[in-house]
Amino acid sequence: MSLLDGGYIDCRRQTGGQKIIFDSVYSKRNVHHIWEGWSFVVLGVLILLGYTCRYNLHENLPKALGNSDLLYNPHSFIAERAWKDLKILTNFGPRVVGSYSNEVLAVDFLKREISYIKQLAHKNQRIELDVQVVSGTYWTGFKPYGMTTMYRNIQNVVVKLHGEYKLNQGHPNTNFKDKALLLNCHFDTVPGSPGASDDAANCVVMLEILRVLSRSEKRLKHSIIFLFNGAEETGLQASHGFITKHKWAPEIKAFINLESVGSGGKELLFQNNRNNSWLMQMYADSVPYPSAQVAAEEIFDSGLIPSDTDYRIFSNFRGLPGLDFAHIINGQRYHTKFDSLDYLPNGSIQHTGCNILELTKAIADSDEFGIVQVSI
Repeated sequence: MSLLDGGYIDCRRQTGGQKIIFDSVYSKRNVHHIWEGWSFVVLGVLILLGYTCRYNLHENLPKALGNSDLLYNPHSFIAERAWKDLKILTNFGPRVVGSYSNEVLAVDFLKREISYIKQLAHKNQRIELDVQVVSGTYWTGFKPYGMTTMYRNIQNVVVKLHGEYKLNQGHPNTNFKDKALLLNCHFDTVPGSPGASDDAANCVVMLEILRVLSRSEKRLKHSIIFLFNGAEETGLQASHGFITKHKWAPEIKAFINLESVGSGGKELLFQNNRNNSWLMQMYADSVPYPSAQVAAEEIFDSGLIPSDTDYRIFSNFRGLPGLDFAHIINGQRYHTKFDSLDYLPNGSIQHTGCNILELTKAIADSDEFGIVQVSI
């Protein structure tokens, strides 16, 4: 007589009933052990799939191009040049609206860099620089009660890269000189944050795009206006001052807004005017590394996220069609001291730069853009 697994006694002379019970219990225990083994395999596969999806959606970044790549890529976005600008801008520390670092250091840096770009521009290009100092007031529908905002003497650094200035032969009443694409970023930050991703990275992306386009022999059909706005974190004030009061604002027929609510990864297209499918088609046809999510737009529109971007200002106050982009991963660093260069890979700059450069060229050089109608 011996004691087997499960506590059943093995007698040399088992009855038929005892044998059936023993075989049944033993089989169930075997199935249970097999299922436990497979459950770990399934769990491992799910974890691997989750990591693969995250990597492909957010972290699969292109190789950052350096100055050594200019020989074979003279008209490409060079992340190394943008990174150099980013180091200078973030070294000023937090750039709170009204502070010396924001109103003097950051503005002077942008003016100096843009002036340098103008000096090296191709002779066929025409670049204008304007520093807007603006005051105003407006009401926003922030939940739950809304809010009236008043601002005084905030600054915008605005650059215009002129287009061809010629009539569209297919639409003789449409003058190309009245059509401009707006690119927007903000260089101010919240207190205590160097704002590497929010939003200095996008500012240097725009500087590099201006640098690349300005050195091309051929002008694009339509003008491009680069808005480096100096007061976004205080309630979207600078974008309001620009779109309602700047001399170039009436020329704008569409916009691209560059934002961040995280640090690193890919820029995500998360807002678009649903009745402007041509913009989405431009995006789909032109960018080398597309990254867009319908779910992100639905979540943002639902009001679950207590935040907003300059997209609202351009859309509400001028009725402009536009695309809203943001870096979203590592949101725990958003608006903190950890939004620094230490956590921002150079590949993120390259990814955003390549996409926005190609998208900008596609829109500004298209015939469709010449007949866009804006409804306020």
